[in-house]
Amino acid sequence: MTQASRVRHVEPSVAAVADDAARRFVELVASTTAELHVAVSGGSVATKVLPAFVVEMARAGLDWTRVHVWFADERFVPTGHDDRNVVAVADALKGAAGFEQARLHATLASDSGETLDDAAVAYEAELRALVPPADGVPGGIPSLDLVLLGAGGDGHTASLFPGTPGLETAAALVESIRDSPKPPPERVTLTLPAIREAARVWAVVTGAEKAAAVRLASTEGVTAEESPLGAATGRLETLLLLDAGAAEALG
Repeated sequence: MTQASRVRHVEPSVAAVADDAARRFVELVASTTAELHVAVSGGSVATKVLPAFVVEMARAGLDWTRVHVWFADERFVPTGHDDRNVVAVADALKGAAGFEQARLHATLASDSGETLDDAAVAYEAELRALVPPADGVPGGIPSLDLVLLGAGGDGHTASLFPGTPGLETAAALVESIRDSPKPPPERVTLTLPAIREAARVWAVVTGAEKAAAVRLASTEGVTAEESPLGAATGRLETLLLLDAGAAEALG
């Protein structure tokens, strides 16, 4: 599978990065009449970037009726817990014109009565049922239109952490994580093969504390085990959207 080369864009501030990503999202929505399947992370993606999307979509006169929102990863904690990414994402989308809760595809929570493994299996089944493959052949690997990622200072993205063997060869599209180095330990995450099947992968990374991770991700020949962020690429487009702090270690 051919992957798109990573392209870096640097803006002076976090707000400018969010606005840049929002303009790109509006262009994507306006470019098609089809339904769009977008996977998002939590953190600043939910609290900074998605609100900018909502503002820019309204400014452009576009609604969210064709947009499905999925999760690149989620914490396996009780419904409504602040650690759940869906809480911040749902809050960000409250003002999104035409967005329906039925298009917000959350994972099962820890109080659902299902196990962590059940949550991963159920989420993969939902992805396969609703997201079409790139080649249109029934039964193929679902191809999200966009995966919108953040990153940690250690180079993790989604809940894929450095030092984890076999990231590129995972058989499943969604996996359960029991020992996340960052709390809470139990999570559900898209695997690297699922992310790399997406048409577009945009990683929004801000802050000087992440500059070393950005530099490593941009290094030729870096492995997925060394830098999950560096291995997270899309088929058609791979963007690294940075503020000045995150870009400061780049040549």
